[in-house]
Amino acid sequence: MVSRAVSVGVVGDCALDVTVRPEGPLLAGGDRRASIALSPGGQGANVAVRLARRGLSVRLVLALGTDLAGTWIGEHLAAEGVEVVPMPARRTSTVIALLDAAGERSMLNHRVPLAAGAGRIAAALSGARWIHCSGYLIRDRPEARRVAEALRRVPGSVISVAGGSFAGREEAAAARDAVETIHPDLLVMGRDEAAKLLDARPRGALDAARRLAGLATVVIVTSGTHGSAGWLPPGPAFAVPAARGRGRIVDATGAGDAYVAALIAALADRAWPPDAARLRRAMRAASRAGAGAARVLGAQGRVRGERRPATVDRP
Repeated sequence: MVSRAVSVGVVGDCALDVTVRPEGPLLAGGDRRASIALSPGGQGANVAVRLARRGLSVRLVLALGTDLAGTWIGEHLAAEGVEVVPMPARRTSTVIALLDAAGERSMLNHRVPLAAGAGRIAAALSGARWIHCSGYLIRDRPEARRVAEALRRVPGSVISVAGGSFAGREEAAAARDAVETIHPDLLVMGRDEAAKLLDARPRGALDAARRLAGLATVVIVTSGTHGSAGWLPPGPAFAVPAARGRGRIVDATGAGDAYVAALIAALADRAWPPDAARLRRAMRAASRAGAGAARVLGAQGRVRGERRPATVDRP
């Protein structure tokens, strides 16, 4: 936990998550029993909620429909202590997460882009000491251009970009162009995402962090149970081992978002950039948070030590 509130603006996405754990292999044309749960999700919302649970003051700028899913998610975010700045959307995004026996997920998404203009997004983020951008908002070129322009209009903030799960070369190229335009203070990518940004096959997370170094002031590449690698000037890159969680992995959905939220919480209340020792400590704390999140169901499943809101919503 941090000792005092820090203003963090998150520009991202939310979604209705439908988590499905079949009891066995799917049967083409057949029926299979499964455990199915509905929960709030979306990379931006996941990070915002985890930050609020750590006591930070959080404002979330997102596309939010007026349908039943959007109404429920908005109420949930408010109950978690997140200040919501909704941008009009024709519907609320929906994601289906199929879990295998090991808790790893395959995802299907029907995502609604953030269609607001750059000026409106920038105005909503004004005054935040730290701004975090979900990588999902920089995969599509028109949306990426608006978001990148908006972030360039907000002076004086530390800016981080993370994630994105780029589906192909076009999405990765759009994301790389946006990152080059933004030149964030902190870039966090999974190993596979880093490889797509580089359009190459790096030799592990350390090599990926070194090769991404020109895109941001500080670069972190995560690699699940293999740990993570960090780079900050003047280098070299360094490795941090993965935390060992208690119990088996239940649902990896949102573990990376928990990692990012814990990382920001550990770094946001002091001068930027951090020194190597402070970054290592933050990465270790983030690894513990990610490991804990993977052992509860749902992208925002509550883990030990997280603050509970005054009112807990029910699906």
